[in-house]
Amino acid sequence: MLSGRGNRVAKMATSDAPITIKKYANRRLYDASSGTHTTLEALAAMVKARKDFVVYDAKGEDITRSVLTQIVFEQENKEGQSLLPINFLRLLIRFYGDSMQNARVALS
Repeated sequence: MLSGRGNRVAKMATSDAPITIKKYANRRLYDASSGTHTTLEALAAMVKARKDFVVYDAKGEDITRSVLTQIVFEQENKEGQSLLPINFLRLLIRFYGDSMQNARVALS
């Protein structure tokens, strides 16, 4: 009976771990947990469903931030989907290299 309980605990521990997505040189995304190729739209749906994932490139570097930014870009370009006002985007760009970014790096 203990081995059955141990398996349940192991499954619970791994279910909290983020899903690993690999992005290959040909720009295809591969979901390592399901063993299938995936899309930016599917990753956007995962975010909306509050499922965590991390994306690694072919060299093993974490490119999650870049992929999330790409998802936002794709969503903003869909007809009628724009949520970010132009003034907000300009303000966001101004923050790069500003003291706000330096404060974030110091806190990391």
